[in-house]
Amino acid sequence: MINWGIIGAGNIANRFAASLENFQDAQLYGVACRTMEKAQAFQAKFPCDAVFDDYQNLLDDPTIDVVYIALPHLYHYEWIIRAFQAKKAVLCEKPATLTAQEMRDVQKQAQAHEVFFMEAMKPRFTPAYRKLKELVDGGHIGELTSVTTTFRRHLPVEGSSYHYLPKQGGALLDMGIYNLAFTQDFSPENLTAELIDYSLYETGVDTYVEARFVSEDFVAVIETGFDQTKETVAELQGTKGKITIPNFHRPASFTVTIDQEDTVYDIGYEIDDFHSEIQAVHTALAQGQLENPLMSLTDSIACIALADELRSLLDAEKKDN
Repeated sequence: MINWGIIGAGNIANRFAASLENFQDAQLYGVACRTMEKAQAFQAKFPCDAVFDDYQNLLDDPTIDVVYIALPHLYHYEWIIRAFQAKKAVLCEKPATLTAQEMRDVQKQAQAHEVFFMEAMKPRFTPAYRKLKELVDGGHIGELTSVTTTFRRHLPVEGSSYHYLPKQGGALLDMGIYNLAFTQDFSPENLTAELIDYSLYETGVDTYVEARFVSEDFVAVIETGFDQTKETVAELQGTKGKITIPNFHRPASFTVTIDQEDTVYDIGYEIDDFHSEIQAVHTALAQGQLENPLMSLTDSIACIALADELRSLLDAEKKDN
């Protein structure tokens, strides 16, 4: 039996805990929140043996095998490292760190402590994404020439939590990480970043970013923001055809278009969009793996490095203005 601990009790932690209930070989053992009241409220919805009002106390519990970190991303890096020091396997929400340098240190520390780590990029583990990847890697639409992703939804300041805070806010890190992960998985290396358009809130955080990453004979365009709601969609263009993926941040279907003929792949989830990700962790632990090749530490470094490039360009724009 795999015993999970959850740090944090927000919406994403609730969805994760609900999905975990579908497993016979794993259970939620404990949850840690900032207050005992919040931890007990979470326990009332998702029964578990232990509740904590101190994150470190959860990590110190020897019964817990693996920790799911579901905190605002400013706190991810600290608690990843603390979990490693407690010899806990870690699944951490995205972005796992704020910078590529932090992510490189996570890789170094995971290897030093010989513990499993994975960033919770759940789209990559869904059946639809795996089929999509299989078709693209098999040359079904030829050589890829472009990748475009759009993920924008209106998130007003009122009622938001960390989204507009200078140290950890911004659409690029919160929502754009999905665009960047998709881009990284289907793009060549050594891309050059270019800003197309952006908008900033009064705190200085980005509320909208449109950018492209280019290399020879290839371009990837991302559009992300919480300033307005648009259709969430990704498109892969190849020399033989294209693939359109609605809701690419939690894909369940996609359409392949070749010679103006559409083929729809309506695949769905294994129970829900968390299930395959959780199963991947269980499989890795059973096999003694320290990472998963579908979302490796190297992938995580590459994803946040793309964000670093864009934030560097945004910082330069702020100074000029």
